[in-house]
Amino acid sequence: MFQSPRAVKQMLVLGLLSVAMLLAACTAPPSGPLPTATVAPPDALPAPGATQPPATVAATPAAPTAGATALPTADAQAPTPPAQGEPDRLVIPAIDLDTAIVDVGWEVVERGAQRTTEWQTADNAAGRHINSARPGEMGNVVLSGHHNTKGEVFRRISDQELALGDMVYLYDDQGRRFDYQVTEITEPLLEVGASEAQRLANAGYIQPTSDARVTLVTCWPYWTNTHRIIVVAELVQ
Repeated sequence: MFQSPRAVKQMLVLGLLSVAMLLAACTAPPSGPLPTATVAPPDALPAPGATQPPATVAATPAAPTAGATALPTADAQAPTPPAQGEPDRLVIPAIDLDTAIVDVGWEVVERGAQRTTEWQTADNAAGRHINSARPGEMGNVVLSGHHNTKGEVFRRISDQELALGDMVYLYDDQGRRFDYQVTEITEPLLEVGASEAQRLANAGYIQPTSDARVTLVTCWPYWTNTHRIIVVAELVQ
C-alpha cells in the first residue's frame, strides 16, 4: 500500500520515541529498598534481675531520597539507669542467709594514747557502711555482720562456707533485686595486732571502686575477733 512521504516520516518519529521511552524505563534507578523486619531496641535496659519485656517488631524505613532530612534513630542500647532505692535485704541461698540491711556509721575508739575510727556493726542484720554504694550502682556496697554474737548473721561466712561462683542477692526498698556473683574469698586476714601496712591492705577492700560489687566483711575465728574474712561479689549484667 502506497504511503505519502509525510506519513512515512510521522511513523518513523513515533517509532523512535517509543524505543527511547522503553530504554528509559529499563534503565531507571529503583525508588529505594523494600522495608525489612527487624527487632526494635528497647527504650531502656531493665535493672539487673528484672524481667525484660518481649521484643517488638518494627519496619526499617526506606533509604531517604536525595535532599531529604533523615529522622534521628534511637540508640541500639540505652545505658542502665542508676539505682534509686535504698538497700533493704540480703539473700545468699548457698548459706541459707536472708537478713535485713541497715545503715551503720563509725565511732572514735581510744586505745591508750592512740585514737582510731572503727565501723559499727549492726545487731541481727547486715550493716551497710553509710558512705558506700547502693545496690545496682557502680561502686562498692560494703556490708559487715557479726559472726559470734547479736544474731550471728555472718556466722557461716566466717566459717568459710561460701564458694567462688555462689550468688549474692541484694534487694532495695522498691523490691528490685540485684544479682552478684562471688569472685574472691580471702583467707583469714590478721587485724588485731597487725602492722600498719596489713591494716591498710585490709581496709583497701572497703574503699570505693570503679566497678559494681558488694563486699562482705566479718570476723574470724568463732571464739574471738582477731582476723577478718572478706568476700567480694561482682554485679552480674
